[in-house]
Amino acid sequence: MKKASLLLFLMAFAMIGFSCGESEADRMAREQARIDSIRVAEQAALEARMQAVEDSLAAVEAARLAEEAAKTAYTFDENGSYVIQTGSWRSEVKANQIADRWSRRVPAAYVVQGGDETSGDVWFRVRIGYFPSIQDAQNFGAEMGLDYWVTTRD
Repeated sequence: MKKASLLLFLMAFAMIGFSCGESEADRMAREQARIDSIRVAEQAALEARMQAVEDSLAAVEAARLAEEAAKTAYTFDENGSYVIQTGSWRSEVKANQIADRWSRRVPAAYVVQGGDETSGDVWFRVRIGYFPSIQDAQNFGAEMGLDYWVTTRD
């Protein structure tokens, strides 16, 4: 009888223990939380890798731009004495259009008026500069593939 009572007690304890355990819904919710946590960690790792790639590309581009700038055989100097004249037009509008296009690429592109206003022999010259030496001006003109001539600053 003691063994039967003990067996009955153990069976009742086991039934109560299993019936009071985690429900299927609780188990599924716990599993879903674990999966969500893994996804968040994977997303953070992916974003970190993408940022590293973007940083690397930005560094490569900065190095390329620095290398390209170092390749130029000319320097602009605000106090330079030499300029390049790229053309001369009778139309001030046309000269200003050309100068505006150049001003997007170089620090100083401007129009100078020349000639005799009383006789109507007026020209509008597009100039780019300023260069510290004739050689710098010539190097710029050659590098840009321009038809140009070097002149002194007005």
